[in-house]
Amino acid sequence: MPLPEQIMNDVKVAMKAKEAQTLSTLRLLQSSLKNKKIELGKELEEGDVISVVKKEVKALEDSIVSFVQGAREDLAQKARAEVETLKNYLPEEMSDERLETIVKEALAEIGAVTKAEMGKVMGAVMGKVAGSADGKRVKAIVEKLLK
Repeated sequence: MPLPEQIMNDVKVAMKAKEAQTLSTLRLLQSSLKNKKIELGKELEEGDVISVVKKEVKALEDSIVSFVQGAREDLAQKARAEVETLKNYLPEEMSDERLETIVKEALAEIGAVTKAEMGKVMGAVMGKVAGSADGKRVKAIVEKLLK
């Protein structure tokens, strides 16, 4: 089932189950998806939907840090629950072993050996992992493998 359709069905399920927190999170996601659709001027593809979900998760994670620093654990807890709801719509994270293999392949293809070539490697790897690995994880592995 396409992701937008799944989100719509999950909204209906949350409404019937009277899950206010989940419903609120999914409605916010639907709003963001609608805004992205208007911005692009076309129907959203699977990759577009995933990028919107990732953007929402990133914003919530940033909020969690702010809430914790501001001693607002109640808001941080609410944001954590929203993140968990949204992560259901993201592809599974790639294992570190698999990610390291992809980075090694990219290093061999490009012939990179120094950190000065990190940008080329990052671009190649991010294209291959296509949303199944966070940029921070990729950067850490690339730095580890480059001298």
